[in-house]
Amino acid sequence: MPQAVNGEWEGVPVRRVLADPRRPATVLACERVLAREMAWADVVHTMAFSSILLALPAWSARTVAGRGRPWVHTEHWNGVVNPASVSPLWDRLSGVRRVLRSPHVVTGVTGQLAAEMQRFARPHAARVVPCVVKDRGPVVPSVFGSPLRLVAVGGLIARKRPLAAIETVAWLRDHGTDAHLTWVGDGPQRPECQALISKLGLAGHVALAGSVRPAEVAGHLSAADLFFLPTAQENFFTSAAEALAAGRPVVATRVGGFSDYADDSNSRLVDDVTPEVLGRAVLGAVEAFRNVPAEDIAAPIRARFSPDAVGALFDEAYMAAIARA
Repeated sequence: MPQAVNGEWEGVPVRRVLADPRRPATVLACERVLAREMAWADVVHTMAFSSILLALPAWSARTVAGRGRPWVHTEHWNGVVNPASVSPLWDRLSGVRRVLRSPHVVTGVTGQLAAEMQRFARPHAARVVPCVVKDRGPVVPSVFGSPLRLVAVGGLIARKRPLAAIETVAWLRDHGTDAHLTWVGDGPQRPECQALISKLGLAGHVALAGSVRPAEVAGHLSAADLFFLPTAQENFFTSAAEALAAGRPVVATRVGGFSDYADDSNSRLVDDVTPEVLGRAVLGAVEAFRNVPAEDIAAPIRARFSPDAVGALFDEAYMAAIARA
């Protein structure tokens, strides 16, 4: 049976075990714990690519001894679907993704990610299990007044393209739309963003809100008309899904599997990141969605990504792994 728990997560008892690659002794201790805990487990479930490498020795030893356990692995990481987006080193080492062959079932948070995982996994092992998107209270109607209020949620990092977002606000204003952008999140590009805001004369039209608590993110989404983030790479794109769950249409770049749920019924996705293309996408979204009730945008997303819906998909994944073990 499992050893004593040392924590709790939303009512579920958990046991946390340290495994720091910089401290090999902790990794060895974790391996011993995994070997013991697998003796009673019905299913092994790993999440994040590095956890496969940690679970593999204990799981393999039990399997060789004829005492293997059904294994499900869940993946969210950009590095699996697009190694070059992480670093040149990982791009060269990405063949190690072949360890995805070990789990009986692998789940990706988007169809794009699941398809890439299937290249390395057992036959027919990959399936889509998206992230949970919790609703943050009632849906607030959009205003679409003046100024047009845009919100982005993400780090001030190159991959999120905050500079392109700021330049788009300038383009919108130059072409007659009184637009205001609130960027929720922080990061190393803050000084560059501040300099660009000053250069373009947008001090009263772009607000860098910094890092805030989750409940405050929901407030920023509800205060906006559109979610706007010209990101360079995403998988599930949780902040976009949360925006839709708040009833806010999305304007973004078509750069990831989030097009599973972000489509013409709730979003405008573009392939270019010039201020003009992005600005026209914003204007197109205003025209398309200003008369669409926010609840109509939110309801399908809240149902599709609810804890119950995602939990049912994991139940199916567990049953499939048990059947294949």
